[in-house]
Amino acid sequence: MGRRKSKLSLDERAALPVAQDNPHIEYLRLSRRDICETEINSAVRLFLLDEDPISAHLLASAATEIMSALSKGQSGVGLNDVRAFTKEVGVAADLEEELFSSLQHPYNFLKHSSSDFSVENDFSVDYIVMGLYTAIHSYKILFENLSPEMRVFYRMVTAWRLCEWWPEDPHFPEKLQAARQVGLTDVSREEFCEVGRRLLQREWDAEPAQ
Repeated sequence: MGRRKSKLSLDERAALPVAQDNPHIEYLRLSRRDICETEINSAVRLFLLDEDPISAHLLASAATEIMSALSKGQSGVGLNDVRAFTKEVGVAADLEEELFSSLQHPYNFLKHSSSDFSVENDFSVDYIVMGLYTAIHSYKILFENLSPEMRVFYRMVTAWRLCEWWPEDPHFPEKLQAARQVGLTDVSREEFCEVGRRLLQREWDAEPAQ
């Protein structure tokens, strides 16, 4: 009896000439960088234009998951710095597992299910915003060039959550003044999205025609 063929990996399956074998079917061929850019751009548009933070979180988290694997532990990507810190300070394995399970729970709840129809989950908007910011930051580290969507959201979050997340920034006073000029301090999510729509349209208008 011959050996059973091993299961193809994701990369091996991607290398199969599926499009070539089916010339009558339209295919879209994307690299992992293309996928991350598409998912993050869509996440920003969902958050700002559609005011749909849940779908935005799902797409941004998927992109971060891809980039974390590509990074091979590179600092600043996804949760790599948190993982490195827990190792450095000697956090027990079970506590480390619980920490990352908690951090990844919102994303996992969105993509996995159980047979219980009644279960609901609380999603922190701040956590969603930080997840999208992390996805953009990770993309910046791995691929450098940011899209208009990424640039707008990245700058806006830096201004919107400056006091809460970056109070120790050495340039805090200047950044706070700039944030106030843009009108992003102490605003609601709805107001944040309203400003974001204007800034995003301005970025799109400034983009050179393809």
